[in-house]
Amino acid sequence: MKRLGVVVLVVLAVLCGLGWLGYYLTHSVDSVRVVYKRWKALDVYVFEEIHPRYRKTDPAALISVQDAVTREIKHQTLVAAIWGAEGAPLEKLPAAITTVAAPPGLNNLDNLAKTERLTIPIDHGYVAVVYILHPPKPTGRLFLYHHGYAGVFAQAAPFIQRALNNGDTVAAFNYPGYGENQYPPSHYKNFGWYAPTWDRILTLAENPIRFYVEPVVVVLNHATKTGRYKFYDIAGFSAGGWTAGLAAAVDGRLRHTYSVSGGYPLYLRAGAEEKQSAPPQYYGPLVRAANYLDQYVLAATGQDRRFTQIFNRFDRCCFRNTLGKLYEPAVRAAVGRVNAGGGFQVLVDETHADHKVSDWALDQIFGDPVFAGSDVNERNKD
Repeated sequence: MKRLGVVVLVVLAVLCGLGWLGYYLTHSVDSVRVVYKRWKALDVYVFEEIHPRYRKTDPAALISVQDAVTREIKHQTLVAAIWGAEGAPLEKLPAAITTVAAPPGLNNLDNLAKTERLTIPIDHGYVAVVYILHPPKPTGRLFLYHHGYAGVFAQAAPFIQRALNNGDTVAAFNYPGYGENQYPPSHYKNFGWYAPTWDRILTLAENPIRFYVEPVVVVLNHATKTGRYKFYDIAGFSAGGWTAGLAAAVDGRLRHTYSVSGGYPLYLRAGAEEKQSAPPQYYGPLVRAANYLDQYVLAATGQDRRFTQIFNRFDRCCFRNTLGKLYEPAVRAAVGRVNAGGGFQVLVDETHADHKVSDWALDQIFGDPVFAGSDVNERNKD
C-alpha cells in the first residue's frame, strides 16, 4: 500500500508539474501563446481571416477631408465638439508644478535626473495629475505617454526607460479614473451631487471629452512656454492610444503619434468585439463631428507629422487581426491630397498574443527615424 501511495503521489506531482508548465508556456511564452490562442479561436475570423462584412464599407467614401480647406473646417468642427464655442484652452497652464520623487513603480529607473508633478484642474473638482520625467542630458524631445484602462503608466516602465535612455523627456498620463486621476463628488446641474465612476462623466458634464484631451493640451502649453523642446511626440496604449490619436487630431503641435491597440473605425467594431466598446469612443457629438478616419487624417497631416497605428494581431482583448490594413490606403491617399508633408501607416504586431506594448512595438517606435516629407512619401508607396 505504501508503494502504491508513493506512485500516486509521484503521478500527481508529475501531472501538476505538466499542468503548471502548460499554463506557463501558454500564458508567458510569446511564441507558444500565439499558437495556443490561434488554436483556441472559435472561428477563422478572429485572427486569421477578415470577415466579409468588413469589406462592404468603402473607407475612402467615409473620409470627408479632401484638401487643406476641408481639413481646416473639420478641425474646427472637432475642436468645437470637444470644448464648445470657446475652443481649445491654448493659454491654460498647470495649476501647480512641484519637484517630487519618482512615481510609485518607477523608483528604479535609470537616467532619471528629476521628476515634476503637474496638477491640471478641468472641471467639477476633477484634477488631472501628470508627471514629467527628465533625463540628465535631454535631446530636445518631449515624448508624451498616455496609458489606458485597467492600469497606470507605471506599467509602461519599459517605454519610459527607453525614452529616458534616448534622452527624451517623458510626460506620463493616466486615464481618467485611474491613479491620482479620480473624480470627486460634485454638483451637476439636473443631477445633484454625484461622484462619477468610470466614464459616467459623459452623461453628467457639458463637453465631457475635454476631461480626456485637455490635460494633453495643457502640458503642451506648459512645455512650449518653457522653450526647452524642439519636438513633441505622443504614444498611447489601448484607450490611451485613442486619446493620443484624438489629441493629435486637434493639436498640431504633436509631431509623431503612435497608437498601440487604440481602436478601429466604428464600422470595423462588430461581431464578438464587445470589449472594444469604450464609451468615450462612441460619444455621439464627437464621432459625428469627425469620424475616426477623418480624425486619422487630421492627426497625420501637417509638415513632418505622422500617425502610426500598431495593432496586436493575436490580442487577447481588443482590436485584433489585420483590419487596419483595410483602411490604410484610403487614409494615406487622403493625407497625400491634403499635403505632402505628413504620413500614415498601420503596423501589425505578430510577436505575441497579449494586450500590451511589446518589445517589437517599442523597437518600431524608438527605431522610427526623424523623417523628412520625402521619406514619408516613399514609405507611403510601400
